[in-house]
Amino acid sequence: MIPLPSTEQLRRLSAFDGDSMAAWRLQSEILHALYGEVSSALVLRPAESAARLVALSGAGGETQIDASDAFDLGSSALALTDDSTAALLATAAPMRMNLPIEAPHSVLRQLLAADLAIALPIHAAGRSAHLLVLGCAPTHALAQAHPDLLGLLANCLGSFLGGALDRRQLAEQSRRAWVEIADLADVQRLLLPDNPQIRGLSHAIHYQPSAVAGGDYYDLMSLSHRIDDYPADMPDVVGLLLADVSGHGAGAAMEAVQFDAILRTYKGSEGEGPAGALTYANRHFFSRKTRPHFLTALGLLYLPHEGRMRLCNAGHLPPLRRRHGGLERLDQGRDIPIGILKEHAYDNHLYDARPGDLLVLYTDGVTEARNAQGKEFGIERLESILARNELDTPQDLLSCMLSELHAHQGGAIGVDDQTLIVLRLG
Repeated sequence: MIPLPSTEQLRRLSAFDGDSMAAWRLQSEILHALYGEVSSALVLRPAESAARLVALSGAGGETQIDASDAFDLGSSALALTDDSTAALLATAAPMRMNLPIEAPHSVLRQLLAADLAIALPIHAAGRSAHLLVLGCAPTHALAQAHPDLLGLLANCLGSFLGGALDRRQLAEQSRRAWVEIADLADVQRLLLPDNPQIRGLSHAIHYQPSAVAGGDYYDLMSLSHRIDDYPADMPDVVGLLLADVSGHGAGAAMEAVQFDAILRTYKGSEGEGPAGALTYANRHFFSRKTRPHFLTALGLLYLPHEGRMRLCNAGHLPPLRRRHGGLERLDQGRDIPIGILKEHAYDNHLYDARPGDLLVLYTDGVTEARNAQGKEFGIERLESILARNELDTPQDLLSCMLSELHAHQGGAIGVDDQTLIVLRLG
């Protein structure tokens, strides 16, 4: 009867939360303390490639290869491809195999420096991706032990090592995913305007994804240069686009990036104003495959020399306007979102526009933000703040709206992407 690990030894093994290297070193020490001259190897058996060595300890318990890449995420682990041990490394049950000295070409014999190898599958989640392979003399007590007892030993030790390996793999995969999403967020932020200076327009903007990257998108620019002989003493012609991709996170962010790329190829071929741009974007938003997302969008073109603005609403929430203390929802002509009907054509709707008008544009992450009782922030809450005449600048209005929004939802970041834009026309 071979000795089994003590409760204290197992307690020490359980302390390595995600540190597979430390867990492997302690396991090797425990094996040496219990069984003396025994070498050990941890072998990974990928589903579609050769077995690979991911950790190795000598007969004295000394670690020779740490379990630093126990899932071979970097594809750098040694492949074990010799035919002499193929059956051993493929076993689904505990198995012994002699490693005779006359077979020096055996990689496993060279690694274990032993005449006998005992392969013990470590089971987890219904499969055995790892083997604990012990090397010893044919006369060693382990060589005479019952296979079931050896399997119990391997899985008792392996459950702690396996947990550390799983957590290490999850942490690495999460880190890689985080880096990729952060890179996407960096690209997305580069697409947003960098505090554009527009003659005669004051503005304040809040953009906050619910995750690292998000599906809200906006652009704000002067278009005076697009009009021949536009008067230099007039406020600039202003173009603004606000969009909200369904969902949030990396998938929605990718759709927002593609939407921006489509808009940048628009040359005015679909007619005047924001309706032409949205009609063009809608047509090209469709690809050869069904898209998993649609998006709402609001396009605005302010023409100060004409005293009016053109709005095109593709399923978006209506802008709010304050003029001389009165409030209005600019909800004329709300149309279907982009990405629903490929050949749909959008229309512009005209509104008069005067210097001093305050406009508030927003995405549904703002109005649908919920408090602990499940109550939404709501458009009416935005209107009540906009109605405060003492808040007369875009920055003052935005700051007040954000203060109440954050208090309502219990923090600065909501469960959906949030964009708030406040404009004061010149």
